[in-house]
Amino acid sequence: MKKFILLLVTVFMMVSFAVDGLADDLRGYMIPEYYSVASHHEGAEGIEGQHGFWIRRIYFGYNTQLSEKFSARVRFEMNSPAYEEGTLDPYIKNVHLQYALSDGVNLTAGIIEPPSFDRVEKFWDHRYIEKTPADLFKFASSRDFGLALDGKTKGGLVYTVMYGNYSSNKSEDNQGKGVYGRLGYESKSFYIEANGHVSSDSGSDYLFLSGFAGIKGDWGNVGANYIYLDKSKDGVDGESMSCVSAFTTLKLGKTTNAVLRYDHMLDPALKHVTGYLRFHPDAPARMVIAALTFDVHKMVQLSPNVKYVFYGDSAMGSKPESDFYINLTAKISFKTKL
Repeated sequence: MKKFILLLVTVFMMVSFAVDGLADDLRGYMIPEYYSVASHHEGAEGIEGQHGFWIRRIYFGYNTQLSEKFSARVRFEMNSPAYEEGTLDPYIKNVHLQYALSDGVNLTAGIIEPPSFDRVEKFWDHRYIEKTPADLFKFASSRDFGLALDGKTKGGLVYTVMYGNYSSNKSEDNQGKGVYGRLGYESKSFYIEANGHVSSDSGSDYLFLSGFAGIKGDWGNVGANYIYLDKSKDGVDGESMSCVSAFTTLKLGKTTNAVLRYDHMLDPALKHVTGYLRFHPDAPARMVIAALTFDVHKMVQLSPNVKYVFYGDSAMGSKPESDFYINLTAKISFKTKL
Protein backbone atom coordinates (compact mmCIF):
# COMPACT_ATOMS: atom_id res chain seq x y z
CA MET A 1 0.00 0.00 0.00
CA LYS A 2 2.86 2.38 0.80
CA LYS A 3 4.35 1.80 -2.66
CA PHE A 4 0.98 2.55 -4.29
CA ILE A 5 0.63 5.81 -2.33
CA LEU A 6 4.19 6.73 -3.36
CA LEU A 7 3.21 6.12 -7.00
CA LEU A 8 0.16 8.42 -6.70
CA VAL A 9 2.23 11.16 -5.04
CA THR A 10 4.87 10.89 -7.78
CA VAL A 11 2.24 11.16 -10.52
CA PHE A 12 0.69 14.21 -8.82
CA MET A 13 4.11 15.88 -8.66
CA MET A 14 4.73 15.12 -12.34
CA VAL A 15 1.38 16.58 -13.38
CA SER A 16 2.01 19.68 -11.26
CA PHE A 17 5.40 20.16 -12.90
CA ALA A 18 4.07 19.57 -16.42
CA VAL A 19 2.95 23.18 -16.93
CA ASP A 20 6.56 24.07 -17.70
CA GLY A 21 6.98 21.40 -20.38
CA LEU A 22 6.46 22.04 -24.08
CA ALA A 23 4.64 18.75 -24.70
CA ASP A 24 3.68 16.40 -21.90
CA ASP A 25 1.66 13.22 -21.71
CA LEU A 26 0.82 10.28 -19.50
CA ARG A 27 0.74 6.96 -21.33
CA GLY A 28 0.98 3.24 -20.83
CA TYR A 29 -0.96 0.04 -21.06
CA MET A 30 -2.25 -2.88 -18.99
CA ILE A 31 -2.42 -6.60 -19.78
CA PRO A 32 -5.41 -8.33 -18.16
CA GLU A 33 -5.55 -12.06 -18.85
CA TYR A 34 -7.48 -15.23 -18.16
CA TYR A 35 -5.00 -18.09 -17.97
CA SER A 36 -5.25 -21.85 -17.75
CA VAL A 37 -2.40 -24.33 -17.30
CA ALA A 38 -3.90 -27.32 -19.11
CA SER A 39 -0.84 -29.53 -18.58
CA HIS A 40 2.62 -29.15 -17.10
CA HIS A 41 5.73 -31.26 -16.62
CA GLU A 42 5.49 -30.80 -12.82
CA GLY A 43 2.03 -32.40 -12.86
CA ALA A 44 -0.66 -31.83 -10.24
CA GLU A 45 2.02 -31.21 -7.60
CA GLY A 46 3.01 -28.07 -9.50
CA ILE A 47 0.88 -25.57 -11.40
CA GLU A 48 -1.03 -27.98 -13.64
CA GLY A 49 -4.74 -27.25 -13.51
CA GLN A 50 -4.39 -23.71 -12.20
CA HIS A 51 -6.54 -21.10 -13.92
CA GLY A 52 -7.97 -17.68 -13.21
CA PHE A 53 -7.77 -13.95 -13.85
CA TRP A 54 -4.80 -11.69 -13.28
CA ILE A 55 -3.34 -8.38 -14.41
CA ARG A 56 -0.12 -9.72 -15.84
CA ARG A 57 1.52 -6.33 -16.24
CA ILE A 58 0.83 -2.59 -16.09
CA TYR A 59 3.02 0.16 -17.52
CA PHE A 60 2.46 3.77 -16.52
CA GLY A 61 4.74 6.50 -17.84
CA TYR A 62 5.16 10.25 -17.97
CA ASN A 63 6.96 11.94 -20.88
CA THR A 64 7.92 15.59 -21.13
CA GLN A 65 9.60 17.71 -23.80
CA LEU A 66 11.61 20.11 -21.65
CA SER A 67 12.94 22.15 -24.56
CA GLU A 68 13.73 21.84 -28.24
CA LYS A 69 16.69 19.60 -27.39
CA PHE A 70 15.92 18.08 -23.97
CA SER A 71 13.26 15.50 -23.09
CA ALA A 72 12.71 13.30 -20.06
CA ARG A 73 10.79 10.20 -19.10
CA VAL A 74 9.79 8.25 -16.00
CA ARG A 75 7.96 4.94 -16.25
CA PHE A 76 6.55 2.56 -13.64
CA GLU A 77 5.80 -1.13 -14.00
CA MET A 78 3.61 -3.45 -11.94
CA ASN A 79 3.43 -7.26 -12.23
CA SER A 80 1.15 -9.88 -10.73
CA PRO A 81 2.96 -12.60 -8.78
CA ALA A 82 2.63 -15.86 -10.71
CA TYR A 83 0.43 -18.59 -9.21
CA GLU A 84 0.50 -17.22 -5.69
CA GLU A 85 -1.14 -14.60 -3.52
CA GLY A 86 0.24 -11.09 -3.73
CA THR A 87 -0.37 -7.55 -4.91
CA LEU A 88 0.86 -5.53 -7.88
CA ASP A 89 3.68 -3.45 -6.43
CA PRO A 90 4.96 -0.55 -8.58
CA TYR A 91 8.64 -0.01 -9.28
CA ILE A 92 10.68 2.24 -11.55
CA LYS A 93 11.19 0.77 -15.04
CA ASN A 94 12.55 3.82 -16.89
CA VAL A 95 13.90 7.18 -15.85
CA HIS A 96 16.09 9.15 -18.22
CA LEU A 97 17.10 12.49 -19.64
CA GLN A 98 17.66 12.70 -23.41
CA TYR A 99 19.47 15.30 -25.48
CA ALA A 100 19.01 15.54 -29.25
CA LEU A 101 22.50 16.11 -30.64
CA SER A 102 21.16 16.44 -34.18
CA ASP A 103 18.37 15.10 -36.35
CA GLY A 104 18.15 11.37 -35.58
CA VAL A 105 21.04 11.30 -33.07
CA ASN A 106 20.33 11.19 -29.32
CA LEU A 107 22.37 11.01 -26.14
CA THR A 108 20.43 9.39 -23.27
CA ALA A 109 21.36 8.96 -19.61
CA GLY A 110 19.48 7.05 -16.91
CA ILE A 111 17.65 3.74 -16.65
CA ILE A 112 17.11 2.92 -20.31
CA GLU A 113 16.73 0.06 -22.80
CA PRO A 114 20.04 -1.46 -23.90
CA PRO A 115 20.22 -2.37 -27.61
CA SER A 116 19.94 -6.12 -26.84
CA PHE A 117 16.38 -6.63 -28.14
CA ASP A 118 14.39 -3.37 -28.01
CA ARG A 119 14.12 -3.03 -31.80
CA VAL A 120 13.45 -6.75 -32.20
CA GLU A 121 10.59 -6.36 -29.71
CA LYS A 122 9.19 -3.46 -31.74
CA PHE A 123 9.32 -5.55 -34.94
CA TRP A 124 7.70 -8.54 -33.18
CA ASP A 125 4.94 -6.13 -32.06
CA HIS A 126 3.14 -8.60 -29.79
CA ARG A 127 4.85 -7.96 -26.46
CA TYR A 128 1.53 -8.32 -24.64
CA ILE A 129 1.24 -11.93 -25.87
CA GLU A 130 4.83 -12.82 -24.99
CA LYS A 131 8.28 -11.31 -24.55
CA THR A 132 10.98 -11.72 -27.18
CA PRO A 133 13.15 -14.85 -26.67
CA ALA A 134 16.16 -12.86 -25.43
CA ASP A 135 13.95 -11.34 -22.73
CA LEU A 136 11.84 -14.41 -21.93
CA PHE A 137 14.78 -16.81 -21.51
CA LYS A 138 16.88 -14.20 -19.66
CA PHE A 139 19.71 -13.87 -22.16
CA ALA A 140 19.77 -10.13 -21.47
CA SER A 141 18.02 -7.54 -19.33
CA SER A 142 15.49 -5.12 -20.74
CA ARG A 143 17.01 -2.23 -18.76
CA ASP A 144 20.33 -0.89 -17.52
CA PHE A 145 21.50 2.29 -15.81
CA GLY A 146 23.94 4.00 -18.12
CA LEU A 147 24.72 6.35 -20.97
CA ALA A 148 23.83 5.62 -24.61
CA LEU A 149 24.41 7.24 -27.99
CA ASP A 150 22.04 6.10 -30.71
CA GLY A 151 21.08 7.30 -34.14
CA LYS A 152 19.72 6.56 -37.57
CA THR A 153 21.06 8.02 -40.80
CA LYS A 154 18.93 9.13 -43.75
CA GLY A 155 20.21 6.09 -45.59
CA GLY A 156 18.72 3.77 -42.96
CA LEU A 157 21.84 2.86 -40.94
CA VAL A 158 20.96 2.25 -37.28
CA TYR A 159 23.60 2.28 -34.53
CA THR A 160 23.87 2.32 -30.74
CA VAL A 161 26.74 2.34 -28.26
CA MET A 162 26.11 2.19 -24.53
CA TYR A 163 28.02 1.96 -21.25
CA GLY A 164 26.12 0.81 -18.16
CA ASN A 165 26.17 -0.75 -14.71
CA TYR A 166 24.94 -4.16 -15.94
CA SER A 167 22.56 -4.20 -12.98
CA SER A 168 19.22 -3.86 -14.79
CA ASN A 169 17.10 -1.19 -13.07
CA LYS A 170 18.64 -1.95 -9.67
CA SER A 171 21.36 -0.10 -7.80
CA GLU A 172 24.98 -1.02 -8.52
CA ASP A 173 26.60 -3.35 -5.96
CA ASN A 174 29.95 -4.32 -7.53
CA GLN A 175 32.74 -3.15 -9.84
CA GLY A 176 31.45 -4.93 -12.94
CA LYS A 177 30.11 -2.93 -15.91
CA GLY A 178 28.75 -3.56 -19.40
CA VAL A 179 29.55 -2.20 -22.87
CA TYR A 180 26.87 -2.59 -25.55
CA GLY A 181 26.83 -2.08 -29.29
CA ARG A 182 24.43 -2.42 -32.21
CA LEU A 183 24.67 -1.93 -35.96
CA GLY A 184 21.71 -2.38 -38.27
CA TYR A 185 19.83 -1.26 -41.35
CA GLU A 186 16.17 -0.26 -41.52
CA SER A 187 13.92 0.53 -44.46
CA LYS A 188 10.15 0.68 -44.84
CA SER A 189 9.90 -3.07 -45.40
CA PHE A 190 13.16 -4.55 -44.07
CA TYR A 191 15.19 -4.58 -40.87
CA ILE A 192 18.44 -6.35 -40.01
CA GLU A 193 20.76 -5.91 -37.03
CA ALA A 194 23.66 -7.43 -35.13
CA ASN A 195 24.19 -6.49 -31.51
CA GLY A 196 26.09 -7.68 -28.48
CA HIS A 197 27.60 -6.78 -25.17
CA VAL A 198 30.54 -7.73 -22.97
CA SER A 199 30.05 -7.34 -19.26
CA SER A 200 31.05 -8.50 -15.82
CA ASP A 201 29.08 -8.89 -12.61
CA SER A 202 30.21 -10.25 -9.23
CA GLY A 203 33.26 -11.98 -10.70
CA SER A 204 31.47 -13.49 -13.70
CA ASP A 205 32.12 -12.40 -17.29
CA TYR A 206 29.40 -12.41 -19.96
CA LEU A 207 29.41 -12.33 -23.74
CA PHE A 208 26.07 -11.77 -25.48
CA LEU A 209 25.55 -11.90 -29.25
CA SER A 210 22.37 -11.52 -31.27
CA GLY A 211 21.41 -11.33 -34.93
CA PHE A 212 17.98 -10.51 -36.34
CA ALA A 213 16.42 -10.06 -39.78
CA GLY A 214 12.83 -9.37 -40.74
CA ILE A 215 10.58 -8.17 -43.55
CA LYS A 216 7.15 -6.58 -43.29
CA GLY A 217 4.40 -5.21 -45.48
CA ASP A 218 0.64 -4.75 -45.74
CA TRP A 219 0.34 -8.55 -45.51
CA GLY A 220 2.10 -8.81 -42.11
CA ASN A 221 5.69 -9.65 -41.14
CA VAL A 222 8.28 -12.43 -40.85
CA GLY A 223 11.33 -12.38 -38.57
CA ALA A 224 14.15 -14.66 -37.44
CA ASN A 225 16.48 -14.27 -34.46
CA TYR A 226 19.63 -16.01 -33.16
CA ILE A 227 20.81 -15.38 -29.59
CA TYR A 228 23.90 -16.55 -27.70
CA LEU A 229 25.14 -16.02 -24.15
CA ASP A 230 28.38 -17.24 -22.60
CA LYS A 231 29.17 -16.98 -18.90
CA SER A 232 32.58 -17.62 -17.37
CA LYS A 233 34.02 -17.01 -13.91
CA ASP A 234 37.63 -16.11 -13.08
CA GLY A 235 38.72 -17.00 -16.62
CA VAL A 236 37.35 -20.55 -16.38
CA ASP A 237 34.85 -21.70 -19.00
CA GLY A 238 31.37 -21.76 -17.58
CA GLU A 239 27.99 -22.33 -19.14
CA SER A 240 26.66 -21.09 -22.43
CA MET A 241 23.22 -21.14 -24.03
CA SER A 242 21.77 -20.27 -27.40
CA CYS A 243 18.40 -20.02 -29.08
CA VAL A 244 16.95 -19.74 -32.57
CA SER A 245 13.52 -18.19 -33.04
CA ALA A 246 11.21 -17.37 -35.93
CA PHE A 247 7.80 -15.72 -36.13
CA THR A 248 5.21 -14.52 -38.60
CA THR A 249 2.15 -12.31 -38.44
CA LEU A 250 -0.42 -12.60 -41.22
CA LYS A 251 -3.16 -10.00 -41.68
CA LEU A 252 -6.53 -11.71 -42.04
CA GLY A 253 -8.47 -8.44 -42.22
CA LYS A 254 -8.38 -4.81 -41.14
CA THR A 255 -8.64 -5.71 -37.48
CA THR A 256 -7.60 -9.38 -37.33
CA ASN A 257 -4.19 -11.08 -37.43
CA ALA A 258 -2.88 -14.62 -37.11
CA VAL A 259 0.40 -14.98 -35.19
CA LEU A 260 2.76 -17.96 -35.06
CA ARG A 261 6.15 -18.19 -33.33
CA TYR A 262 8.65 -20.94 -32.62
CA ASP A 263 11.52 -20.69 -30.09
CA HIS A 264 14.13 -23.46 -30.01
CA MET A 265 16.54 -23.51 -27.09
CA LEU A 266 19.74 -25.38 -27.99
CA ASP A 267 20.95 -25.80 -24.41
CA PRO A 268 19.33 -26.88 -21.11
CA ALA A 269 20.38 -23.75 -19.22
CA LEU A 270 17.09 -22.47 -17.79
CA LYS A 271 17.66 -22.84 -14.05
CA HIS A 272 17.52 -19.07 -13.68
CA VAL A 273 14.27 -18.51 -15.60
CA THR A 274 11.23 -17.86 -13.43
CA GLY A 275 7.81 -16.32 -14.04
CA TYR A 276 4.40 -17.30 -15.33
CA LEU A 277 5.98 -19.80 -17.77
CA ARG A 278 7.65 -22.49 -15.67
CA PHE A 279 10.27 -24.24 -17.83
CA HIS A 280 12.03 -27.46 -16.92
CA PRO A 281 15.50 -26.43 -15.66
CA ASP A 282 17.48 -29.37 -17.07
CA ALA A 283 16.09 -29.88 -20.58
CA PRO A 284 16.24 -27.64 -23.68
CA ALA A 285 12.82 -26.09 -24.26
CA ARG A 286 11.05 -25.68 -27.60
CA MET A 287 8.02 -23.39 -27.54
CA VAL A 288 5.25 -22.82 -30.06
CA ILE A 289 2.99 -19.77 -29.73
CA ALA A 290 -0.20 -19.57 -31.80
CA ALA A 291 -2.59 -16.64 -31.52
CA LEU A 292 -5.36 -14.65 -33.13
CA THR A 293 -5.41 -10.91 -32.45
CA PHE A 294 -8.43 -8.63 -32.74
CA ASP A 295 -8.36 -4.83 -32.66
CA VAL A 296 -11.68 -4.28 -30.92
CA HIS A 297 -10.83 -0.57 -30.51
CA LYS A 298 -7.87 1.57 -31.52
CA MET A 299 -6.70 1.33 -27.90
CA VAL A 300 -7.83 -2.24 -27.13
CA GLN A 301 -6.48 -5.53 -28.50
CA LEU A 302 -7.79 -8.99 -27.62
CA SER A 303 -5.97 -12.27 -28.25
CA PRO A 304 -6.92 -15.88 -27.62
CA ASN A 305 -3.58 -17.68 -27.64
CA VAL A 306 -1.89 -20.94 -26.71
CA LYS A 307 1.69 -21.75 -25.73
CA TYR A 308 2.93 -25.29 -26.13
CA VAL A 309 6.31 -26.20 -24.66
CA PHE A 310 8.03 -29.51 -25.34
CA TYR A 311 11.53 -30.57 -24.40
CA GLY A 312 14.65 -32.32 -25.60
CA ASP A 313 16.50 -34.83 -23.46
CA SER A 314 17.19 -33.71 -19.91
CA ALA A 315 20.46 -34.14 -18.06
CA MET A 316 19.04 -37.44 -16.79
CA GLY A 317 18.61 -38.67 -20.37
CA SER A 318 14.80 -38.57 -20.52
CA LYS A 319 12.37 -36.07 -22.01
CA PRO A 320 10.09 -34.23 -19.56
CA GLU A 321 6.37 -34.09 -20.19
CA SER A 322 5.17 -31.09 -22.21
CA ASP A 323 3.50 -27.88 -20.98
CA PHE A 324 0.32 -26.39 -22.45
CA TYR A 325 -0.97 -22.91 -21.55
CA ILE A 326 -4.31 -21.53 -22.80
CA ASN A 327 -4.84 -17.77 -22.47
CA LEU A 328 -7.26 -15.01 -23.31
CA THR A 329 -5.10 -11.88 -23.24
CA ALA A 330 -6.00 -8.21 -23.68
CA LYS A 331 -3.94 -5.08 -24.12
CA ILE A 332 -5.61 -1.84 -23.03
CA SER A 333 -3.62 1.28 -23.91
CA PHE A 334 -4.07 4.84 -22.73
CA LYS A 335 -2.60 8.23 -23.43
CA THR A 336 -3.50 11.58 -21.89
CA LYS A 337 -2.16 14.96 -22.95
CA LEU A 338 -1.37 17.39 -20.13
